[in-house]
Amino acid sequence: MAEFSVDDTLQIARDASELPLVSVIIPAYNYEGYVGFAIKSALVQSYLNVEIIVVDDGSTDCTAEVVYSFGSRVRYIRKSNGGLSSARNLGIRRAKGEFLLFLDADDELEPEAIEHMYDAFSNLSSDYALIACSFNKINDVGDVIGSQGNAPAGDVDISCRQLVLRNRFPVTALIRRIVITECGMFDPEYGTALGSEDRDMWVRISASYKIYMLTEPLSRKRVHGLNMSSHASNQSKGMIRTISKARSSGVVTSLNFPFWAQVGAIRRFQVALMRRDCGDRSGAWWELLKSALVWPWFYSLREVGLAPLFRMRCMLRWIIDRHS
Repeated sequence: MAEFSVDDTLQIARDASELPLVSVIIPAYNYEGYVGFAIKSALVQSYLNVEIIVVDDGSTDCTAEVVYSFGSRVRYIRKSNGGLSSARNLGIRRAKGEFLLFLDADDELEPEAIEHMYDAFSNLSSDYALIACSFNKINDVGDVIGSQGNAPAGDVDISCRQLVLRNRFPVTALIRRIVITECGMFDPEYGTALGSEDRDMWVRISASYKIYMLTEPLSRKRVHGLNMSSHASNQSKGMIRTISKARSSGVVTSLNFPFWAQVGAIRRFQVALMRRDCGDRSGAWWELLKSALVWPWFYSLREVGLAPLFRMRCMLRWIIDRHS
């Protein structure tokens, strides 16, 4: 076991005090089986100046007991059930950090996640507001089972138009606190069921500031039956709300009919994938067909960020899976 002298401990303390505080905000609702892993991943960060806040969104299980087991290393806040947006907003109001990082209670961070994202901030100009990252998929027990699909080939700026077309990264991102308060916080009207509240926030931020994405997988997204993303109908409603808000705000003129048709086609494609994952095969095929009818051919996929012939590839994969 490594031994540290008093001088070593003082140096670590000095190093930590020289870094801006990062507040890791973890909203949790009935995730007693996972929230401990999320907290542990935040506690072992190589970045030295971190506070961890868990916002219990009215859990009825043993989430509180799990959080309390970590003692004073974690701040616990309880509120009535109102959804991810309201839980994150309360965490933001209670946070002390100059930077914020949002972590869902069923996900985890890689040990050097915050350090790498902060280092990226340090090398960019002040008009960058958010550093995002890629992720690996893990199962219930934490084994890696895949990586993020359609991730960029290299570190890259993400534009507002790209985020309106489709979301590019999960909620686990490092953000300047002042920016998120300037942009109006998360929209609580998404409530407890609708997804896409994070994409709505990213669209609003990217309308005024720059966003940078690291393709290094610095987070681990757990795939299980309780994921909000597994509920296709609510996710679709959330995406519709986000797209409608973006169109009304004028981030892309509402008169650009080809652009908005592509947005609609991609939404249908994403809903098709979710319905397939939920076991609704007929619903998945119907959404895929509607996607093609809304916008049949994407001439340039650079802005869309999807593979060539992505719907045809999906169709062939489904046919092969059915006969395998």
